[in-house]
Amino acid sequence: MVRTDPILFKFYPDLKDKVPWIPLLTNIPTPVDRLTELEKNFNLDKGKIFIKRDDKNHHIYGGNKLRKFEFIFGHVLKKKKRGIMTFGGIGTNHGLPCAIIAKMLEPPLRCELFLIPQPLTWHVQRSLLLFNFFGAKLHLSKGFYSTIFKAFFFRIFHPKHYIMLPGGSPLLGKGSALGMVGFINALFELKEQMENGEIPEPDVIFVPGGSSGTSAGLIAGCKILGLKTKVHVVAVSEEIYVSVKNIIRDSNKALRYLEKCADNFPKIDINENDFEFISGYLGSEYGAITKKSQNTIDLVMELEGYKKDFKLETTYTGKAMAAMFDYLKQQENKNKTILYWNTYNSNDLDKYLKETDFQYKKLPKKFHKLYEESKFQCWQVVNCPEDTKKSCPAYLNHEYRFWKITDCLLDEQTQKKAIDQLKDVIKLEDA
Repeated sequence: MVRTDPILFKFYPDLKDKVPWIPLLTNIPTPVDRLTELEKNFNLDKGKIFIKRDDKNHHIYGGNKLRKFEFIFGHVLKKKKRGIMTFGGIGTNHGLPCAIIAKMLEPPLRCELFLIPQPLTWHVQRSLLLFNFFGAKLHLSKGFYSTIFKAFFFRIFHPKHYIMLPGGSPLLGKGSALGMVGFINALFELKEQMENGEIPEPDVIFVPGGSSGTSAGLIAGCKILGLKTKVHVVAVSEEIYVSVKNIIRDSNKALRYLEKCADNFPKIDINENDFEFISGYLGSEYGAITKKSQNTIDLVMELEGYKKDFKLETTYTGKAMAAMFDYLKQQENKNKTILYWNTYNSNDLDKYLKETDFQYKKLPKKFHKLYEESKFQCWQVVNCPEDTKKSCPAYLNHEYRFWKITDCLLDEQTQKKAIDQLKDVIKLEDA
């Protein structure tokens, strides 16, 4: 499709010449689907549940990051940078689209990922292989502060690299407001869908809060448009990244930026009454799998996900959906219109994963132990014959957990051994 300017620019034309932007999304506006089976599951009276399908906003990799990247990478190209460097956990959902977009640009940008340890899961192992496949250079440190030190030391010798903070959002008030502008624009897109009758005005939007940028933009967008909708931000990261204070600061940072760029932009402020902040779903640490999120994912996939072709995962979207489930269990919420904003990619990445041939030794040596010392994927636990691997959905499809495969091609004894091994390795913690 031929991309037009962001909807936000139509309302505030002054922004077009002052706010950097490039077209990256290839499937917008993203659809809004109704989740009728979930409505039945929760015995809703007059309530409705919808999902905003940002998981399909790009033909290779969908999700919330690309809405931010349209504005951030626009700025990077305007500054004539040669590379981009960013931070995150070793399985960061931020790193992969960054690598993909950097490689797709003409000319391509170098992509440097500075990674911090997090609990090891199938998602982490898969992500590392794909980071490398899409050309990112990987740097591993022991913790947050050593990662920051290593990255800024790298930057001294590579001044033509743009530093993008985790999630494309500000950190401790520092950094660009452009990522939040992407989600202010997304709210204007949703408003058009309301006007077209695709969805009534939601009472509530549920969204995971990782680095705060997505939620801060949605909250600001609701207030600019004067909607009654209240965004519920489910904290899925540490307080340094997501908190009431951070969200207020980031929302207002984006609003002040737009005020400077457009004379007719409204002068408004975000305060703690403009949204709900929900904690208690993170688990013991960032990236930890919780029973509540895994059980939520299993139910959503069974009732809706497989039919509507979307996915959730255990670090962000599963936890936010778990919070939504608890909200729906309360009788006073059964008449409300709820929108779940899906921030996770649902496009099939298995064809790219297959091309890696699972050759983890192509990664820097520091990462090899993440494959040799821990056994999370079935193809590392079970010594399958080659022809069995090729036809086994657990081997190639990163969305399956081995012990959930009911039609395993191995004999029952070997299957039970693999299940027992995996249960010992993966710790599902109570939320």
